[in-house]
Amino acid sequence: MSMLPPLPEAADDHQGFASRILGRRGRHFVLNAQHWLAPSASVGLAGASAIGTAADTVDQVPVVGPVLRLCLLVVQVGTLAVLADGHDARRKDAVQRCEAIAFDVLCRIFEQLRKDPTEFGAAYVEQLCSLMAQVGSILEQVEATSFMTPVKDMMADAIVHGWEQQLKDIHDKLINSSVHGAVGRAVDRVEHGVGGLMKRMCELGRNLAGSLPSEPDLSMYEVGWLPPVLGGGHVAGVDKHGRVEHAIVSMLEGYAREGAAEAPRIGVYGIGGCGKSTACAEVATCERVRTLFPLGTVWVQLSDTSTSETVATAILALVYRFCGEAATKRCQQLTGRKDFVALAASDFQASLMVDASKWLIIIDDVRYEQVGMLTQLLLVVSRTTPVLFTTRSQIVVALVTGAVRLSISSWPEDDARALLARAIGKRPRAIGKRPTENEPVFSAEEEAAWVRRVLDLTQCHVLSVSIVAALLSARCGMWRPIVAALEHQWTDPSFQRPLTDMNPMRSVRATLDVSRGYLPNDDYRRAFAAVGILPANEQIGLHVLDRLWRPQLGVIGDAAEGACPSRLKRRSDGSDAVHPSTLRLLDALVRAGLLHLEVADGDLAGVVIHPVVCGYAHSLLCEDGVATHHRLVHEYTRECPADDADTHGWLSYHVWAAADDGYWYNNVARHAAASEDVLALASLMTDEWYAARARTGSLVGHQADVALVLASLRAIVDDEDHSAHNSPMLLGAAHWGLAMGLLHYKGYQTAAIQEAAVILLRRGLDEVSQAAAPFLWAEMQNDLGNVYSYRVNGDKAANFQKAVRCYYNALEVRMQDTLAWAETQHCLGMAYADREGGNKAANMEEALAYFRRALDVRTRDAAPLQWADSNLKMGAAYAARVDGGRAANLQEAMACYRRALEVWTRETAPLQWAAAQQNMGRACAERVSGNKAANIEEAVAFYRRALHHCLGLAYAQRVHGEKAANLEEAVICFGHVLDVWTRESMPLEWATTQLELAEIYERRMGVDKDAQQANMKEMLACYRRTLEVWTRETAPYSWARMQDRMGSTRTLGVDRDKAENLEAAVACYRRALEVWTQETTPQQWATTQVRLADIYKLQMEDDKEADEAKIAEMKECYRRALEVWTRETAPTSWAETLSSMGSACVRCVGCDMAASMEEALSCFGRVLQVWTRDAAPRQWALMQVNMAYVHRRRASGGAAANLEEALVCYQNALEVLTREHDAQLWAGVQYSMGTAYAERVYGDKAANLEEAVACYRHALEVRTQEATPQLWAKTTWCMVVALQGGERWAQALEKARALQAFGSGWKQWDQMEAPLVARVTQLEREV
Repeated sequence: MSMLPPLPEAADDHQGFASRILGRRGRHFVLNAQHWLAPSASVGLAGASAIGTAADTVDQVPVVGPVLRLCLLVVQVGTLAVLADGHDARRKDAVQRCEAIAFDVLCRIFEQLRKDPTEFGAAYVEQLCSLMAQVGSILEQVEATSFMTPVKDMMADAIVHGWEQQLKDIHDKLINSSVHGAVGRAVDRVEHGVGGLMKRMCELGRNLAGSLPSEPDLSMYEVGWLPPVLGGGHVAGVDKHGRVEHAIVSMLEGYAREGAAEAPRIGVYGIGGCGKSTACAEVATCERVRTLFPLGTVWVQLSDTSTSETVATAILALVYRFCGEAATKRCQQLTGRKDFVALAASDFQASLMVDASKWLIIIDDVRYEQVGMLTQLLLVVSRTTPVLFTTRSQIVVALVTGAVRLSISSWPEDDARALLARAIGKRPRAIGKRPTENEPVFSAEEEAAWVRRVLDLTQCHVLSVSIVAALLSARCGMWRPIVAALEHQWTDPSFQRPLTDMNPMRSVRATLDVSRGYLPNDDYRRAFAAVGILPANEQIGLHVLDRLWRPQLGVIGDAAEGACPSRLKRRSDGSDAVHPSTLRLLDALVRAGLLHLEVADGDLAGVVIHPVVCGYAHSLLCEDGVATHHRLVHEYTRECPADDADTHGWLSYHVWAAADDGYWYNNVARHAAASEDVLALASLMTDEWYAARARTGSLVGHQADVALVLASLRAIVDDEDHSAHNSPMLLGAAHWGLAMGLLHYKGYQTAAIQEAAVILLRRGLDEVSQAAAPFLWAEMQNDLGNVYSYRVNGDKAANFQKAVRCYYNALEVRMQDTLAWAETQHCLGMAYADREGGNKAANMEEALAYFRRALDVRTRDAAPLQWADSNLKMGAAYAARVDGGRAANLQEAMACYRRALEVWTRETAPLQWAAAQQNMGRACAERVSGNKAANIEEAVAFYRRALHHCLGLAYAQRVHGEKAANLEEAVICFGHVLDVWTRESMPLEWATTQLELAEIYERRMGVDKDAQQANMKEMLACYRRTLEVWTRETAPYSWARMQDRMGSTRTLGVDRDKAENLEAAVACYRRALEVWTQETTPQQWATTQVRLADIYKLQMEDDKEADEAKIAEMKECYRRALEVWTRETAPTSWAETLSSMGSACVRCVGCDMAASMEEALSCFGRVLQVWTRDAAPRQWALMQVNMAYVHRRRASGGAAANLEEALVCYQNALEVLTREHDAQLWAGVQYSMGTAYAERVYGDKAANLEEAVACYRHALEVRTQEATPQLWAKTTWCMVVALQGGERWAQALEKARALQAFGSGWKQWDQMEAPLVARVTQLEREV
């Protein structure tokens, strides 16, 4: 039973995210705890009695308030983590016991607080708080194991037993608690420590949802992506022949009716505001189209602010609808890759779960510079899905293959009249009757008075007519002043300005000027102009407008007009209040036709700005545009508290501290870039901003942020007239931002990036003096030291000295006992620990001293993550320590690793967790003390938890068990590695793992053709991913090695036809040869030449001329290889290449066949100098067979003599080749020797034929009709001929009839049937 005051039952109708995780019991507990601490006004202080008294007492004891809040937060966070579904009963029991003890402790604290404060009582409270800390520690252990992997679960029983024992001890201490004098405690010290714990617990509370290993949130791909709702300013056109809507529907119906294999791509082209988007929206919502495409329409909205993040999100939305949740989750993991679109497209086509032809896709507002985005989207979409896209550029339509262009410029006059009539509330003259087709909407007098004039002045431009209609509607049809104002605009001399994309027609500018003129005053006009910095065609929340229009609202600080807060009007959903003046401004702009309201579930959700209106508003800002962007950035960040743990003491902005409201994170980089605020841009280059973006799952967005900030800072640095050049501090900050952006974006591994960062940081230090901006100067010194520590170029010792000098420079500013000072101490420790020169023992002692100093400040309470990092590094230093006992050092190292693992978990910090587990495993394996076998088993446990990489290699090399199962386990392990070692975090390890994974796929190749193809495809994918890291510029030799491997894999063929694969293989080998030259890497160069020749051999077909060219290229490749491989330096490679060269000569089909045969004979003869009968008997025998073949085709030397040489070669070969060793090869040589005897000129003919028959009989012992039917038929035919020639009629007839019985089973039956019948007839006569 809960000891907290009861609360009324809360309705569970609308549970939030936290409520769903907590469940009923957890929600009740947290609500009670919160109610106990801060009673609501409805309860009243009288009803809280003792609780209220205790709360009042908090102010009298400085340490108790933080302690009490800490206690509740410990229990709250622990409960939040462990009350999720799927935990076993013992875990739940541990949590319940923690909760009971926590309540008991709190009650005792409150009981003590009711008494007069004394030192004795304060000490008692402190003792109780220490027990609460132990409870909190157990809760953290429960949380850390609540989402155990199967490997961890093996140890769960022992862990839970430990919790139970600890809880029993705590309970015993609580029952027997007493204080035996605790006078003189340092209250300020305890308060500081508790403050650090409070900060840690608050941070844990904020990040809890992000740290839970929950399923990816797919709601953003399910909600939205629908056509915009058509408002009252649209006139239907799908049934009107003159409208583009009718043309689109006709084309879609034609596609559906004809059942074409490929769906149409329709590009709707027109100037801004001509009604392209509304036309497509009407098409998507009309009943005829909904019948054609019953699965629905996906609407992808682009704008001038669209980025790669926009495209990635749209692609995932498409995958979600077409392929389901599983495919979407797979693709979500790929968003950070450069080839994301190609991979998503491949997965899309392979995972289609619906009939793609039953969907319609519309991509709205594609700019000319966004053709690439359109192309990426179309790459994913199935060719059976119709696509509409709108654009202002004809070129965009022309660049889409097969796209049909439909143009739109304005409305038909009758449709414009219909909208004007609707605006003034005009009804048909015959009540209850629809006007006939020819019946005019307006009278002749109305046409002459104003309708005709409005049509001419607006040029029937859709946006212009819509704005005029809005003005008429707002003014109850008073047309005269509006028409007069329009005519005045046309006669204004300044009106004849050049047309632009945002002012595509003079009528548009005139209408917008009139509409703006109708705004009540300049404050409203300034508010409208400010809208120009917002993105068009996106829903903008009211809270954004509240911040944007704060100057017009008269808000200073947090107070509104007057002296009291006026954010009083709340939406019904309970979200933040909106300033009343914001609603008044919004109403005026809507009435003027300048903004469009978005309503959701009966509430005002936000506004949408038309691109033309947005561009017009932006043009009004002029030089105020930069200030407006700057003001919005300031409005978002001004309420962000400075973080005490922030080491960037010079930064004015903490952009990461602002909550993500759906707008800020996606647009802050754009606003910062437009404001040209160096410090705002620099704040986006911090690790804190990266963590904030990662927490919201938008790494693609972070990449776009970095690219935009880098471009902006480069422009500022390059522009010598920019105001930043007047401030050394700002110019230095710009250089720091550029350096950090490069390092954060590309990582430290690339030498070119390191050198660029060094140059930028040096330039920054040239601008900033220590006296002018000490914190920035110190940060640049520290970061420069880090780059020197990682630097690839230059002398290692010199880089170390430079790094240490930079760190000491930073310490001239960074004061002792600050986190910034501790950071530099930590960096010095790493520099000494990694130092390659000097005395190793001294280096390790220096490193340990620096780590200890860092940990004096980096406590677990004040900076838990940094505390864990320093413990990990200090543990590595102890493990490498020379001084002191080995056993003691390893024990210290393991203690450090254990402390790090108290903070780092697999879910919250996977990379660091894996590193700590690996180090623990290594330390256990090397431990001197204790039982060796037990140490090894403990090491294995750590490796199993962390080193899936090593485990993957182990499974790949495993001897026991089924090979296929072992390889599957290896693939799974490497998959786990790639979840942690991502390309962004650990590119070199990621690339190496990709290569090892490719080797596993190669070993998985079996006899099944489909499996072979699938594994080869996976191999190529791994190689391509590896090449994203190992580029020709950064790692040329590794790049060449990957090209070589891809060439070898391409030779086997994947998916495409043989010719295309072989061409791709040739291209890969040629790229490898751009790096592997004869001078630099002769062995690889020669090997690749031979592989190229092998590809040329595979490319030979029946084209005599083309084959001759290939043979020439083959021989040239072999000659190049023989320039490296000589008989003396590489006899085996030399012999193999000569053998291949001889084979290439044999394949010659040109006019110089005689020369080719002589060259082949020479090559084979030289090979026998290395492949002797004694050294390489099999190769020697094969060369004999090859030489026999050449002798028989040789033109010089006489045919009879050549045949004798061939017979000698066959006999030599058969001295080595036996039926037992290689039956088929032995039979082949027997057959060839039989044909040679049958053709022999020398000797007795009958004897020669007897020898031939004997050879054929030997061959037929292996070449049976059952085993090799085609070879049996061929050999039997030759035997028939030989037997007939030797006048052995009966035997010949028997063999001939056997061939006749085989009949059509012989592939050459059509050619051989007639000769065989003739011989049978002859033999029958002879017999």
